[in-house]
Amino acid sequence: MSLADWIDIQAPSGRYTFSRDDVMRAFPDMTSHSIDIAVQRAIGKGRLFSPSRGFYVIVPEEYRLWKAVPQDVYLDRMMQYLGRRYYVSLLSAAERHGAAHQAPMGCQVMVEPPVLRDKVRDGYALRYAERRAIPMDYVQRLEVPSGWLNISGPELTAIDLVVYQDHVGGLTRAATILEELAMKLDFNHLGTDFAKVASVPAFQRLGYLLDQVLQETSVADGLMELIKRAGLKFKTVPLKSGAPTDDSPICERWKVIVNQQIETDDL
Repeated sequence: MSLADWIDIQAPSGRYTFSRDDVMRAFPDMTSHSIDIAVQRAIGKGRLFSPSRGFYVIVPEEYRLWKAVPQDVYLDRMMQYLGRRYYVSLLSAAERHGAAHQAPMGCQVMVEPPVLRDKVRDGYALRYAERRAIPMDYVQRLEVPSGWLNISGPELTAIDLVVYQDHVGGLTRAATILEELAMKLDFNHLGTDFAKVASVPAFQRLGYLLDQVLQETSVADGLMELIKRAGLKFKTVPLKSGAPTDDSPICERWKVIVNQQIETDDL
């Protein structure tokens, strides 16, 4: 059996990914050079693509024009192969929770250090952000047609949108996504450990957006109660870090200096 034939029988059996080590085990008599040539030939024909060194994804016929497949098919297996903790995050997670105001350009993924390099090719894109520790208690493991995915829960997605605002197009865009995500947010059911997933100023900014910009009073109240239960103390912080605060009003409830005007698309 040739490597091309071996690739062809994998997908019908439900296996869409494999590693270079898998090939070496299946073809012990092939030299390393021969394996590389055969794999590159398959990639060139659009039958495979490689989102990570030594890890390959089989492209079913229906995706051949893309020369790639949706990240759902391979992301979890790839992260297991790399030995990395992860979750689908930010705009990609918000989209999963029904906040699809603007679809993300590629799949946004949160990983622990060291951060992975973005992978952008025709037909697919993986864009990474780095979090010091993945708070798995607030990550949902969801079943998808091709396997499983780790996805940040609504509340973790919300605070990430504020913390990693530069990855989503700024605080105004983050607020626009939060507007649609708000119906999924319930901070009342979370433990006080959730207060450790971000800095206190990040929670202040999130609270201000929910309360004063989006008028999601009950959601903001739930966040405030969680903050009180966790014993967090507020110090006055600017809404937009690094921007001038001269003559800017202060929201006393959240101790936020309002030095940026936020107008979501629907306000």
